[in-house]
Amino acid sequence: MNGTSNPSTAAATIRHRWRFAVVLMASLLLVVAQPLTSGLFGDQSSFDIFFSLLIGAVLLLVFEEREHRKIAVSFGLVAFLGIWVSHAFGGLAGRMLLVGTHLLAASFFAFVLYRILRAIFAKQASGDAIFGAVCGYILLGIIWSLLYSAVETASPGSFDTPVSRGPRVVAVQPDRGVLSYYSFITLATVGYGDVTPTTPLARTLAWMEAIAGQFYLAILVAGLVGIKVTQALKD
Repeated sequence: MNGTSNPSTAAATIRHRWRFAVVLMASLLLVVAQPLTSGLFGDQSSFDIFFSLLIGAVLLLVFEEREHRKIAVSFGLVAFLGIWVSHAFGGLAGRMLLVGTHLLAASFFAFVLYRILRAIFAKQASGDAIFGAVCGYILLGIIWSLLYSAVETASPGSFDTPVSRGPRVVAVQPDRGVLSYYSFITLATVGYGDVTPTTPLARTLAWMEAIAGQFYLAILVAGLVGIKVTQALKD
């Protein structure tokens, strides 16, 4: 009947026409909702929830080839389990597990970013391709926020967040929300200066992110314009 819709058909439409839009929504939940809900659920719990949702959306929607899906599932599942299992450990063992999980998650999202960009440039420029381009930019910020979290967890004090308490200014260890905020202002080369890297590794990651963000915008915009021009010439 005309008034009914097949759920499987609707799911297939979302997967093939608006998959990057869904992944973008999941990415925004992680970077926007996680800091806002950290006071309600706790920093680690809120991160774990939205991080798991993003991994699920990526595994369901981004990878079409079986070989790439197998690789992604392996990385994503281990990162997912590592985040939740880290709750059961404390001390040095828990910190090292969290560091390894953050590095693995960063590698996973880097692979996701690569596949999204391949999909964008392999097809015609469409509305979902624009969503994919924006999603890729958000994923860049997420990747570096995970790297910052790994560095700060392995070496506390790698990032300085001065806070005024009466007449004194004290350094407070940044949580994931603060490091995510720092990642995106670095990616956009805003640089407010309220969070500063203090170790060589942290500083190196910061300038690498700033350069990566600029190259991403320049190359991606040029590529999308080239695809659009090619489409216009063919038409």
